[in-house]
Amino acid sequence: MIRTTITCQRDNCLALYLPDTDAGADVLERAARALGWRRTGNYSHACPGCVAGQGPVLERGQCPTCTGMTVDLPQGSTCRYCQTVTPHTTY
Repeated sequence: MIRTTITCQRDNCLALYLPDTDAGADVLERAARALGWRRTGNYSHACPGCVAGQGPVLERGQCPTCTGMTVDLPQGSTCRYCQTVTPHTTY
């Protein structure tokens, strides 16, 4: 299956926004904007890490916002770049 994604256009940035659903472009754009992605041109975007001055994303990982590398901290899995916190699951 081919799925629409958003990529960061900053030089050397590996950030991707990979939505959970295969939505239309307008829905994808609104969802990415809600997570901190910014449009920088007609067809270009900047990831939340680059917008906040924490980028570019140099290592891919498990971040649901930018696919950046995460580290486990007490409050949850935290992205090194965009600072998104994904709470640890409790079983």
